[in-house]
Amino acid sequence: MNYQLTPDLAAMAILLVILFFLRRRHPQESVDLWFTGLLFIFLEATAHAFYTPRGRWHLTSHVIALDSYLAAGGIFLWAAVKPLLPRSPTLRYFAFNTPALLALLTTYGLDIRTPGAYLVFITIGLVLGIVSPFVLARTWKLGRAWWLIFIQLCIWLPALAFVSASLYRDAAYYLLFAIYFITGVVFQISLPAKSMGKVAIVLGLTVWSFVFLLHSWVTNHPRFIDIAGQIWDMQKFLVTIGLMLVMLERQVASNEWHAFHDQLTGLPNRRLFEQRLTQAIHQAQINNTRTALLLLDLNGFKLINDSLGHETGDQLLRHISINLRNVVRASDTLARLGGDEFILIATDLPTDQPVAVIAERSLQRILQALAKPVFVAGNALTVTGSVGIAIFPDDSTDETLLRRLADQRMYQQKRQVSGISKPYSPC
Repeated sequence: MNYQLTPDLAAMAILLVILFFLRRRHPQESVDLWFTGLLFIFLEATAHAFYTPRGRWHLTSHVIALDSYLAAGGIFLWAAVKPLLPRSPTLRYFAFNTPALLALLTTYGLDIRTPGAYLVFITIGLVLGIVSPFVLARTWKLGRAWWLIFIQLCIWLPALAFVSASLYRDAAYYLLFAIYFITGVVFQISLPAKSMGKVAIVLGLTVWSFVFLLHSWVTNHPRFIDIAGQIWDMQKFLVTIGLMLVMLERQVASNEWHAFHDQLTGLPNRRLFEQRLTQAIHQAQINNTRTALLLLDLNGFKLINDSLGHETGDQLLRHISINLRNVVRASDTLARLGGDEFILIATDLPTDQPVAVIAERSLQRILQALAKPVFVAGNALTVTGSVGIAIFPDDSTDETLLRRLADQRMYQQKRQVSGISKPYSPC
C-alpha cells in the first residue's frame, strides 16, 4: 500500500462525512448524486493506494480505479444535465452509451494490449452513439440529436485513432478526458451564473479533464510526475468543496425565497410587497409616471372555508393566485398579504389619461381573473371580490396613506357589495 496517499484519503473521508451530514439536514436529489459520485472518487483513491505496476493487486486496483473514474464522471454528468433535459429519455441515453465506455476502460485496466477488443467496443460505442439520439430521445428536438451525434463522434473517433496507432493508454484516458470536460461544460450551463461553487466545480473538472488528457505525456516525462500527482489530487478536493458550496448556496437561496414569499401561493409576502412598493414609487417619481395600488379581498371566502373545509379553501387560494398572476403584467407585483387578501402594484401607468380610466383598466384585469371558475375537490367554485384602488401621485405621495386609502375603499365596496359601488372615487 502507498502510505503517502493516506493523508489524502483521510482528508477526503472527512469531506465525505461532512457532506453526508449536510445531505441529511438538507435532502436534495442532486446532493445524493454528488455524494454517490464522490464515493466512487474515494473508491478510486483507495484502489490507487494499493496500485503497484507489478504488485499482487495490480489488475484489480487498476480496473477499479478506471471504472470508478468513469462511474463518478457519469454520475456528475447526470447531475449536471438533469435540470436541462427530460429525465426518462436522458437516463435511457446514458444506459445505452455507457457500457461501451466501461468495456473499453476495463479492457485497458486488464492490461490487454491487442487492438481487436478495443476496435469492437469503439465500433459498438460509435454505432450506439449515432443511433440512440433518434431511437431513444424522440421527445428531444432534432437539432439536439445532431449535437449529441457530434459529441459522440468527438468522443469515439480520436479514441479510434489512438487505438489504430497502438496508443491504448491515450485512448483510455482520452475517454475520461471527454467525459469530465463535457461535464464541466454542462455544469457551466446548468448552474447559476453568480455561484462561487460553480467556479470551483467547473475549474476543477476542466483541469481534471486535462490531467487525464496529458496522462501519457506525463508518464513519459518523469520529472513532471510529482506536480501532476499534486494537481490530480487537488481537483478531487476542489470539486468536492465546490459541490458543498453549491448545496449551501441553494439552501441560502431557498431560505431567502421563503423569507419573502407566501408559502401557500408562492406569491410575494407582505415584506417583499413593502419593498416593491417603495421601489415602484421611487421609479414613478423618476419617470414621471403613475403607480396604482389595488387591494383585493375575496367575498364569502369564510363561508367556503366553513362549509367545504380549510383544505378546499387553501386549494381555492392557490388557483386564484394562479389566475391573478396570468392577467398581471410581468412588471407588476402581485402579493398575498394574508388570509384572502391580495394586493397588486401596477407600475409605469401613463399620466396623460384620466385617473378613472386607469383605475377601471386595472380593475378589469382583476375581475377577469376572478370570473374564471375554479374546480376544487369536484366542486366548481366562483368567487367575487371587493377591490380598493389608490393611485400615486394623484391620491397621495405617501406610501402609508396610499395603502390606507386602498384599504378604506376596499371596505367601502365590501359593505356595499349587494349594491352598486365603485372601487375608486377621486378624493
